Amino acid sequence: MKPNLYICHTAYQVLVDLLRASRTPGAPHTMVLSTEVADAPALAARLDKTGAVRTVLVDESRWPGAVTGPLAAWRSRRAFERLCGWKLDRAQYQDVYIHNDWSVLGRYLQDCRAGYILCEDTFASTLGPDQHLVTDQRAAPDFAQKQQSGKGYLYWGDSPWCKAVETEDAARCTLFAPERLLHDSKGALLRSLTDAEKALVRAVFLTQPLPETADGATLLLPRSFVADGLLTQERQDAMFRAVAARYAVGPLFIKTHPRDATDYAALFPGATVLQRTMPSEVLNFCLPFTFRRAVTVQSFVLRGFTAADEKILLTLDEALALLPPSKGATLAHG
Repeated sequence: MKPNLYICHTAYQVLVDLLRASRTPGAPHTMVLSTEVADAPALAARLDKTGAVRTVLVDESRWPGAVTGPLAAWRSRRAFERLCGWKLDRAQYQDVYIHNDWSVLGRYLQDCRAGYILCEDTFASTLGPDQHLVTDQRAAPDFAQKQQSGKGYLYWGDSPWCKAVETEDAARCTLFAPERLLHDSKGALLRSLTDAEKALVRAVFLTQPLPETADGATLLLPRSFVADGLLTQERQDAMFRAVAARYAVGPLFIKTHPRDATDYAALFPGATVLQRTMPSEVLNFCLPFTFRRAVTVQSFVLRGFTAADEKILLTLDEALALLPPSKGATLAHG
C-alpha cells in the first residue's frame, strides 16, 4: 500500500495526523510541516524518530503571492516548487490530507489538481455555528464559474480539486452534500489511544516535565487577539487578568496558543505556564490529575478537552465586559 501525505499547519494537526499515520499501513508516511508551526525543525526531528512519518519542512513565506494570466496554475506551481523547495509527486501517495487549504500549500495542491481530502482545522470545526467564510465565498458572483472551470482558488472544501471533506459528525454537518463527507471523529481517536500511543505522543510533544499535582487548579487557555488585530497587547493583558480574577480557583495554570507571544509568566507571577508548543489535547492523557476548571475566550480549544471538571467558554464581548467600560471598549482598530 502506498503511503499517505499529511500537510499540517498547527501542532493539533500534527497530533491528529501522527496518530493516524501510526495506525495506517504504508509507513513511513510523508508529513509536510509548514514552518508556521512553532519550533518546526525541532518538532520535525522528533517526528522522524517515531518511524511513522518522514517530515518535509516547507517555508510558505517564500511564496510572494498568486500568479495570474495565461497558464496561471502551471506557472504558479512551478514558482512554488522553485521558491519553497518541495515538489509534489501525486502518484507516490495513496491519499493527500490537508487541514487548511486556505494556505500557500493548499493553493499549491489546487494548482497540482491533487485530489486532496480536507480535514477539520480544529476539533469539530465543520459543526461550528459561524460558517460565514464558506457562505460568503459561495455568495461571490464568480463562485459557480470557479467550481465548474477549476480555474482560480476556492477554499474550505469548495474547490473542485478537493475530493472529500472530513467531519466529526456527518449527520450534523450541513455545509456539504452527504456524498462529499467523510465521518472521521477526532474525539473518538483521542479517546481510543493505547498506552503505547500515549507514550508516542509524549515523546514528540513533551520537552519539559509536567506537574504531578495541582489540587483544585484552574487552567487558563488564552489565544492571541493581538495577532488577529482585535485588541492591543495592553487591552489583551488587562482582559486576561480580569478573566483570571473572575474565574480562577486554586492554583493557576496557563496553556497558551502557539501564535501567542505574550509573556504569561510575567503577566501572572506564580502561575505555572505550560509548554506553548504542546497541543492542549495532550493534557487529556498526560497529567495524573484533572483541573477543577478550564477557561478560554472565543476559542474551539475546549471542544475536545476532557481534563477539566468544568469548562467555561467566554465570548470576546463577555470577557471585555469584565473590564471597566473605558478599557473594555477600546479595540486595536477603533
